[in-house]
Amino acid sequence: MSKPKKIKDNPSFAKVTNQIKGMEALYKISPLLEIFSPKISKAFESFPEIKEQSTIFEIPDKFNERFSELGWVAYESMSLEVMKEAIAKYDTEGVEVAEQFLTDSYDADCIKWGILRFQGNQEFRRRIRLIELAKEDYLAKRYHACIPLLLSLLDGIVNDISKHVGFFADSADMTVWDSMAAHETGLQVVASLFTKSRSKTNEEALTIPYRHGILHGRELAFDNKLVAAKVWAALFATKDWADARISEKNSKSEEEKSWRKVLESFSDTQRQKKLIENWTPRSSENITYLPFVGKAEELPLNTPERAVAEFIENWMTRRYGLLSESLVYFVDKPRGKKAGLAKKDFGNHTPLSYRLISIEDRAAAITLVTVELKFEDNNQRISKIVNVTTNYLDSENNVRVRLEDNGQWKIMQNSFTSILYAFHL
Repeated sequence: MSKPKKIKDNPSFAKVTNQIKGMEALYKISPLLEIFSPKISKAFESFPEIKEQSTIFEIPDKFNERFSELGWVAYESMSLEVMKEAIAKYDTEGVEVAEQFLTDSYDADCIKWGILRFQGNQEFRRRIRLIELAKEDYLAKRYHACIPLLLSLLDGIVNDISKHVGFFADSADMTVWDSMAAHETGLQVVASLFTKSRSKTNEEALTIPYRHGILHGRELAFDNKLVAAKVWAALFATKDWADARISEKNSKSEEEKSWRKVLESFSDTQRQKKLIENWTPRSSENITYLPFVGKAEELPLNTPERAVAEFIENWMTRRYGLLSESLVYFVDKPRGKKAGLAKKDFGNHTPLSYRLISIEDRAAAITLVTVELKFEDNNQRISKIVNVTTNYLDSENNVRVRLEDNGQWKIMQNSFTSILYAFHL
């Protein structure tokens, strides 16, 4: 039986490793080469840093070696710092301390950020309402409720994406070419572990989310944070598996990535993490233009409040094509169909005016804008207070940190549910 390959053997990683080895050989003799080319030393100035960065390719394998059989695997969007710290705790303090650390890392911010990333995939996005309910249960320590729900959603997502079998099917293939989460030592191991049969009723506390035992009522003590965190981790890893599937064909046909691009891609989680750490919400005292009554163009550029104001003004003037471009909901629809769908949903009730009441920056990519809308219904003027959720996303609906300049504020359509589907306001 052949020895399982490592994540560092993935084509993109291996290419980088080989390039760095070649650069290292030149770097060692660069003083001699400088005789022939005085600029050579300048070209190698950043090499020590590059070599140091390349050591991150070792970390996912070290993580999986220690944790995959426990139900944790490395995935692209997982914090590199969390991986490193977990490995260190495993080696110095033992498996229980390491698992507790990993469990605690799946806190409110981690879950919120992971769910935001789901906006970039249709099958995840269409389940966000239920995922949000699972989040509420998880944070409220209602593990008995969130674990079965997440397990069922995980199965359905994989089934719809693969168009074949779910996550827990015997024939499920959770591997993808040149992927971390979908490496043969990754999600495939987790799927096999979670799917193990449980033939007897068990009253002892679980440490593994055994799907069959939980959903068939044979596991009577599955409801703990450790098990719940592992299901969240599997769900986030599955999002990276889904992303890898989408890009698999292109990746195989494209020219291999340069070492710089690979390093940049692999380090993106850490860069975003630093941006999140540096971000602070605005205080209401510093938003001096509230309450706001005026034109959207008077508000600061690239702010969630301006996006909401522009959206409402397009709604007021029945410019449904422009309105639809602001909605997360319509991202996968053809451009020509978007306007018609927007008109169908937003055409029943059209606001006469609006007023921005408050702004709450809830996360680095989430802001809640409270708006007062005025309508006319049955010859009566009616006011409605709406809490509009906005997300900062890139062109492919992937969440970005608002400190970055490659995103725009998008509107969550379910913010207006009480208005859109009401017969009378």
